[in-house]
Amino acid sequence: MTVHVIIVNGPPSAGKTSVTDELRNSLPGTVAISGDALRAFAPADARTQLGGGATYRAAGALARAYLELGAARVIFDYPCLRAAHVRYFGEALPTGIELKIFTLWPTLELLEEREQRKRLMHPARARAPAVADCYREMAKNLGAMGEVLEAGALSPAQLASLIHQRCLDPAPHL
Repeated sequence: MTVHVIIVNGPPSAGKTSVTDELRNSLPGTVAISGDALRAFAPADARTQLGGGATYRAAGALARAYLELGAARVIFDYPCLRAAHVRYFGEALPTGIELKIFTLWPTLELLEEREQRKRLMHPARARAPAVADCYREMAKNLGAMGEVLEAGALSPAQLASLIHQRCLDPAPHL
């Protein structure tokens, strides 16, 4: 079996965590790394203290460590707004490891609706970056974001199944 490292990318509220949970549960030995959880470990002034892209670099190093421990698949769940974010992550991986990137891409209207519901349930989320800002930045860079999946009409389980199949199928789908 080929070892895959997958980035589940997308703007806030795109469904990255739900899809990652489905993927993690579909194959024994899969490790899921949450960029949000890693970011929570970093100091508030992470950019100043650790340099740009610290969360991506730390996630790549952690993915490498899990692969060396024998993980069958590693999934990184976090918004990659620019190609540099993917590069920071990938530079830490062992040579020869295949990195697949899937960007979940619902409409901006759907993202804003989901984000509003989350903010009602978790008022502290109001400090998160604006969904529209992330969406616009990511839209400028979609060509470097792997396979873009129209995520609005599909459930997390359907998206996870699609990603799993794309990882097994060697034909490009871009």
